[in-house]
Amino acid sequence: MSLQRGFQTFSRLRLAAVVLVCSAGIAQAQPNQAGSAAAPGGGPVGRALTGAERDPVIGSVDGRLIYLSDLARLSRTLPESMRNLPFDTLMPPLLDRMIDHEVLAMTARRAGLDRRPDIQREMRAAADMVLESAFLAEVAPAKVTDGAIEARYNRLYANRPATDQVRARHILVGTEQEAKAVLADLKKGADFATLARALSKDPDGRTGGDLGFFRRDQVWPGFADAAFTLQPGQIAPTPVHNEFGWHVLKVEERRLVAPPTLSEIREQLRQQLTAQAVQEAIQEARSQMIVHKFNLDGSEIELSPQLRSGGGEQR
Repeated sequence: MSLQRGFQTFSRLRLAAVVLVCSAGIAQAQPNQAGSAAAPGGGPVGRALTGAERDPVIGSVDGRLIYLSDLARLSRTLPESMRNLPFDTLMPPLLDRMIDHEVLAMTARRAGLDRRPDIQREMRAAADMVLESAFLAEVAPAKVTDGAIEARYNRLYANRPATDQVRARHILVGTEQEAKAVLADLKKGADFATLARALSKDPDGRTGGDLGFFRRDQVWPGFADAAFTLQPGQIAPTPVHNEFGWHVLKVEERRLVAPPTLSEIREQLRQQLTAQAVQEAIQEARSQMIVHKFNLDGSEIELSPQLRSGGGEQR
């Protein structure tokens, strides 16, 4: 590997450190066929990097140092599209933003703003938010393993049969008499979507009453019973009533949908397990604290029987 190639590899690794917030170090480059290569600093690529090399100083403000890891932290606030820009493009505006931040923060401290009680309260709140995120980042990932994801998939989706889905249209009117009049017009050859746009009280009337595809369990039972007995192109012979009015129903399509594969739904399952882990961490932390809640008049909010008996919010 040439010295120029080594510099290019180092630049790519530094970009990864910013985008992926990997400020702990820069990965070793691959050796060439001879088994050795020149690193950016002139030494062998395989040697251990020092702390300064892993997190170099890239600026200072009145003696306060700015490190590469500071840019990595700031990069987390960028839109995804910007985080994919080359390092040489990202670094100047990020560094200028960090310098602006340090200049303003130092100026505020010199003006004594950090000694104001209201500002101190905001600073404590900001620090507490950082601690909250750090704690959850410590405890939640341990419960979101590949094994846990696969177990959740097996419980929810494995060996589940294909699901019957219907795509239907409906026309919602206020009375049974209006619904029967719509059915009469349809029997005479009127176009369903056109009548829906003209007569339906439901907002989806604007799209011809199209409800899209749905499963039986996604709609109320009476509507499901009518929809899933029809074949494509058929109209329910009688209107269906619920609290919103009278529905005239037509089925456009039917299909069988196989359960998603693990790869298709892995990220969704990961998010579900993460949310569950966060809630469990919150409940565990609450169970170890004495918690009181108060009304606006200062009176304490009455606890539920479960909490009075030691369920978690007061001990």
